[in-house]
Amino acid sequence: MKWIVWTLLAANLAVAGFFIGRENWTQEDAGQTASLNVNRLSLRSQSAPAPREDVSPAEAASPALCVEWRGLNREEFVQVRQQLKSLAGERVMSFTEVPLNTRQWVIFPPLPSAESAAAKLSELTAAGLTDAFVVKDGDWRNAISLGLYADADAAQRRILEVEGKGVLGTRVEVLPRQGTDFYFVIRSEDPDTLKSLSGIKQAYPNSRQSRVACPS
Repeated sequence: MKWIVWTLLAANLAVAGFFIGRENWTQEDAGQTASLNVNRLSLRSQSAPAPREDVSPAEAASPALCVEWRGLNREEFVQVRQQLKSLAGERVMSFTEVPLNTRQWVIFPPLPSAESAAAKLSELTAAGLTDAFVVKDGDWRNAISLGLYADADAAQRRILEVEGKGVLGTRVEVLPRQGTDFYFVIRSEDPDTLKSLSGIKQAYPNSRQSRVACPS
C-alpha cells in the first residue's frame, strides 16, 4: 500500500511543477513579445519622415517691384535710356518706354500677302466698311486699318459696329500720339537695384520717381 501512496504523491508533485513552470514560461514569452514590439515601434518612429513645411509660391519667389520715372525732357530721356541699358547689363532688371498720350487703333491683323490683304479689304467694303484701308509698310504691313480713336471706349464702339456687320477677328493696338513725351517703367525683383536709381536721378532734379504696381 505504501508504494501506491508514494506513487500518487510523486504524480501530484509532477503536475504541480508543470503548472508552476508553465506560468513562468508564459511570463517570459510575454516579456520577449513586449520587448520585440517596443523595438519595432522604435524603429518605425525613427524611419518616419520629418514633417514638411509648406511654402507658398509667393514666399518661394520674390515679387517684382516697379518704379515709374517721369518728368524727363527729351534730351534727358535719351541720356537716361543709355544709363538704364548699362544698368540692365549689370543687374537683373528691365524697363519699358511708355507714351504719355496714346491713341487706340482698331485693325484687322496683318495678312500673309498684299493679295490676301486686298481680298480681305474687298470683303470688308462689301460688308459696308468703306473707310477701311490696307497698311502698306512698317510693322503692320498688310493689316487693315479700321480707324484711330482717342480712347478705349470709342475703339470698343467701333469694334461692336464692325462685329455687327459680321466681321470678326479685329483687335485694338495702343499707339503713341505724334510728338508725345514718354516715361520709363523700371522692373526688378532686387530692391537694391531700384534703390540705385535714386543715385542716377540726382543729375535730373526736375524728374520724379515713384513706386508703382507692376503692369500685369
